[in-house]
Amino acid sequence: MTNFGFWNVNSRRNLGKDRQEVPLFVGHLARERSLDVLFLIECAIPFASLLTPYVTGPTYYPVSSGERFRVLSRFDPKYMQLLQSPVLSDRFDIWHLTLPLQADVLLCVVHGLDKRNNSPAKQELFLQQVLEALSYFERKIGHDRSIVLGDFNASPFESPIASALGMNAVISQAIARGDPRRMLNQSYKYFYNPMWNLLGDARHDSAPATYYRRGSDPHELYWHMLDQVLIRPSLLGRFDFAALGIVSTVQGTKLTGASGIPDQTRFSDHLPVVFRIDLSAKNEEGAKDVYESVAGFRGHANASIPESRS
Repeated sequence: MTNFGFWNVNSRRNLGKDRQEVPLFVGHLARERSLDVLFLIECAIPFASLLTPYVTGPTYYPVSSGERFRVLSRFDPKYMQLLQSPVLSDRFDIWHLTLPLQADVLLCVVHGLDKRNNSPAKQELFLQQVLEALSYFERKIGHDRSIVLGDFNASPFESPIASALGMNAVISQAIARGDPRRMLNQSYKYFYNPMWNLLGDARHDSAPATYYRRGSDPHELYWHMLDQVLIRPSLLGRFDFAALGIVSTVQGTKLTGASGIPDQTRFSDHLPVVFRIDLSAKNEEGAKDVYESVAGFRGHANASIPESRS
């Protein structure tokens, strides 16, 4: 099993004096959840500060990414190569994860356009660009074992996520496994959205969603599932649904305040999400040795691993 986590730490600018613990708790989160890859969104924290908590713990390495993100992994970064997207944007990155003796996958992290300054139609347009780039690499590599994760700035039921013009991510595994949505003689491949299973407060060990906003709209929901992981149907048999969770406590410290909402003064206005996928090559239809699967594709990926790119 490979463990993943992501967290919008809301630190594109310098951290205030009340949030100096954020790098430390990033480390605590990674260790406590045994994360193999941790994606940090809206993160301007230098890698040196993020890696400090690991001096006496497991070794983590910086993975090349755009300036909006920081990515840490427990394995050699050469196995997670940043791909040069045909669509230029600083709001998403795509990697080809090729761990030895494991099924290779495409990983895409997203920071969607915010609701306050962008219409749903514009949010959809951005996500179309994400899918255009991801689909390009799916065709190049020859499979659609793809995972898209991050802060979409939209809930699972809203059009940027659920519409064919957006991510086309559905609530039902049966629908996701079925024939693609077809409209005006064009097919739209599905994603499955497991975050539907976490909406609400039925689980007492978690929060109702990942982001809280007490807006003035009469239809205000207060809790919003902006942070999501979406998977192609080809990964449904590999996804560990029991391991999917919203993290509200790290090493006994609550990431929420007294009222139960994210403590943005001390940490972030978003809560982290963790998930697990079985990438073992067994029983994978058409699975290939990792070196065979990436042969001839290295030219599309970065050969070096700088700290970040613009």
